[in-house]
Amino acid sequence: MISFTAFSNKIVSDLNKCFSGVILEGNSLVINSGSAGMSVPISSMYSEYQRLNNYKRTLKIYVDIIHNILNQYDFKIDYNNVYPMLKSKDFGNAEKHLGFYREPAFADIDIFYVSDEAETFRFVLNNDDVDFDKMKKAAWKNLNKLTNILVQLDDTLDIYHMKYSTDYNASFLLSDSIQKQILKKVGQDYIFAIPSSTTLLVARYHPEYLKIINRFIMADKDPNKISDKIYQFKNGVFNIVTD
Repeated sequence: MISFTAFSNKIVSDLNKCFSGVILEGNSLVINSGSAGMSVPISSMYSEYQRLNNYKRTLKIYVDIIHNILNQYDFKIDYNNVYPMLKSKDFGNAEKHLGFYREPAFADIDIFYVSDEAETFRFVLNNDDVDFDKMKKAAWKNLNKLTNILVQLDDTLDIYHMKYSTDYNASFLLSDSIQKQILKKVGQDYIFAIPSSTTLLVARYHPEYLKIINRFIMADKDPNKISDKIYQFKNGVFNIVTD
């Protein structure tokens, strides 16, 4: 069985033989085809490879998945299966020709919208035949239907994380239900980190907690990175508190 790094390099090379414009951006594979684009977490692909212990079979599975998604005659969004996803403002800059539909969220973070295709995410593009107002309302409604719970990392610390691991944990930061939990548990002035898609850390503002959260950021194993910054929410505004 090959290492994660060797697997990443090999599958990028092999997928470029089947599709044009396959690049590794951060820790996701971004695949472009004409006006369509999609992203596949490398971690998911490597997990499948580990499960099968068969590289060729893993490659074929993802070639078929990518082909089926990119070669849909017209992209028809399923409004019941679209979600917001937080990403760095730098995400997608190498694929400006695709025109990912995006909105500013706060500081150096943008909101993207994805169609959840189970094994992959298909990013919504500016030129998609989509009712964008309807899509955005549906995305946040769908996110708010998902459930998760903020639980303490340790009984002695006012630092919280998500009880369940999902690809939308970072996006939960802006959901109605988690905002209510944050208000109840740590108040209106808090710090937080979203090092990866699956990780959200929230804490009452305290200088010592900055150091603890920073250690968690550095130790986060999810390859789908978002930001290594720590943010503060104060007076209704999100700002970076450390570089």
